[in-house]
Amino acid sequence: MQQIRQKQTQNDYLLYFMTTLILLGSVVFITIKIKITIKKRQVQNADKQKKEEELPLQPTTVVEKPVEEDTNPQVYTIGSISIIVTRHNVNTPTSKDLEIAAAEGVWAYHTVQENHSFRSNDCASKLIQSCFDSKFRCARTKTEAIIKNVFAPKAISDLKKHLTTATWVSISTDASNHGSQKVFPILVRYFLPYEGVQVKLLEFKELFGENSDIIVFYVADVLREHNILSKIVAFCGDNTNCNFGGSEKKGKNNVFAKLNQITGRSLIGIGCVAHVIHNAIKCATDCLPFVIECIIVKIYSFFYIYTVREEALKQFCEAAGTEYQKLLGYSKTRWLALMPAIERVLQLYVPLKKYFLSIKKCPTVLKNFFECPTSELWLFFVHSQSVTFHTAVLRIEGQNISAIEAAKVINELRANLEEKLSSIFLLYSVRRLLSDLQKKGEVQEDYVKSIAWDFYKTTTEYLQQWTSYNQSELQIFKWVDLRKILTWVEVQKSMDVLIEKGLIGSEQDTEVFDEFTLISSYVSDKVEEWNSDSSNKYAEHRWIEVFQYFRDNNLNHTIFQKIVEYVLCMPATNAPVERIFSLMNNLWTAEKTQLQVSSLKAMLLTKVNFKMSCTEFYSFLKSSPDLLQQICSNEKYTSI
Repeated sequence: MQQIRQKQTQNDYLLYFMTTLILLGSVVFITIKIKITIKKRQVQNADKQKKEEELPLQPTTVVEKPVEEDTNPQVYTIGSISIIVTRHNVNTPTSKDLEIAAAEGVWAYHTVQENHSFRSNDCASKLIQSCFDSKFRCARTKTEAIIKNVFAPKAISDLKKHLTTATWVSISTDASNHGSQKVFPILVRYFLPYEGVQVKLLEFKELFGENSDIIVFYVADVLREHNILSKIVAFCGDNTNCNFGGSEKKGKNNVFAKLNQITGRSLIGIGCVAHVIHNAIKCATDCLPFVIECIIVKIYSFFYIYTVREEALKQFCEAAGTEYQKLLGYSKTRWLALMPAIERVLQLYVPLKKYFLSIKKCPTVLKNFFECPTSELWLFFVHSQSVTFHTAVLRIEGQNISAIEAAKVINELRANLEEKLSSIFLLYSVRRLLSDLQKKGEVQEDYVKSIAWDFYKTTTEYLQQWTSYNQSELQIFKWVDLRKILTWVEVQKSMDVLIEKGLIGSEQDTEVFDEFTLISSYVSDKVEEWNSDSSNKYAEHRWIEVFQYFRDNNLNHTIFQKIVEYVLCMPATNAPVERIFSLMNNLWTAEKTQLQVSSLKAMLLTKVNFKMSCTEFYSFLKSSPDLLQQICSNEKYTSI
């Protein structure tokens, strides 16, 4: 048995050896065959080339459509024969190509304006090809290339041209988080005498921190890059210690103080007055017996996803003869957004009260609120006060409102509150409810008035604390709003401020007075007309008209122009930066996980700096051959 096994093992070894030998032979044979084939082809190619060299050169005629000739043809010499090679610019776009480029460009612009994704153009491009023009090509890659490498550079180029002509500028910035990413936009504001106030996106970048050193280094670097460090006169930001070091803007370890050191001058520090107004009424409501914000939020959250509860409330509304309206939520970042929510609760107060007091498991905070006889009174009181504050915010949140116009609104609000404080003002609806409750012995008038007095006292003190800085200097320039006839005393005080800051030469007094005489004469005839025209209510519109008249009539206004530029370049609030964040959130949705900050920056530059509708932008493109050439060119894909 063992012999049989040994013999079988020997046979297996022999079979393995023979198989290996056959495989090696096959590999060697194939290798030799390939080398022989390559050698034959080399010989054939050499013979063919030798025969071609022995033949005389024959002229070749090429028929092609007319194209642009090369103005610098290349000359090659072979022996005694010279050959002129003319290269044709086959990439020169035709008129049809330019029309397609304009369509593709405006479609890319439309994509950004309407907050569409680049990916959506994969389908849209094919649809347009099928329905309108088969040559149309503007899918996701091309759309992004046009936005990043054509429109965004154009926006920056135009902005740099404006900045070279602007005398003074101000900047605004703030931080916002998108997930774990922290982004900082920088807006620049300036006044062009014949065009008006301009607010443009200067930079949009992701930073890895939010301390004063990081922000100052970033801001200063951007200002130097655009050559406007010597032109900046104001810095606007949120009212944080990092930006300003508190309400009095003291200290050295904040952005404002460090920018003053870098620029070598005393800048105007402008906090967000809109936030100050919001915070003033928010702090004042802490004096009330109820936390109104908590009550409104609790009522809204009790109903907003519960259909059964909502249907039950509708029945209570029908029984009370009240038309049902959906309850409103609000944004936590803006306290005054509660005003419409409070108004809706007041409209449904009776059915809401009956509903909550009728259910078994009513939230304790709501049960205590609706059981209190003064609950409706305090809702009416807060609503009436929030209307005053809300109106003030709407007046100063405009994109082009200046700091002097905002200061005027703040002064009017403070005067209104001080008058209410002295008279302990109560709205009629509050007085009516107070009278009814007094008759029932459920509340005392002195108690209600004492709380109202605390409310007005808190708001006036808060506004005084956070808006007193810069008020004296801004008051010196209040004549720039052109609400009344100019006087030389006012203009002279403004001149003194600018001379002390080194922004205007002290020897220019006579020149300014000559300009003042002419401008004052023109303004005197226009003030009454402007004040009665609601469409001409802002200072920038009035000065545009003045400067255009002086330009058309060759009248000197150089120094006066600098004074007005200085004042109108100062923003009222940080609202324009907040709008950038709103636009960013519309573009940078949760579904766009692959969107890069560089692409987002290009989209925001296109959306913010080109203030044109899609039809206006289409006309602009058709009149801009350089942009159309870039859209046609492949160079736009180089840095995607």
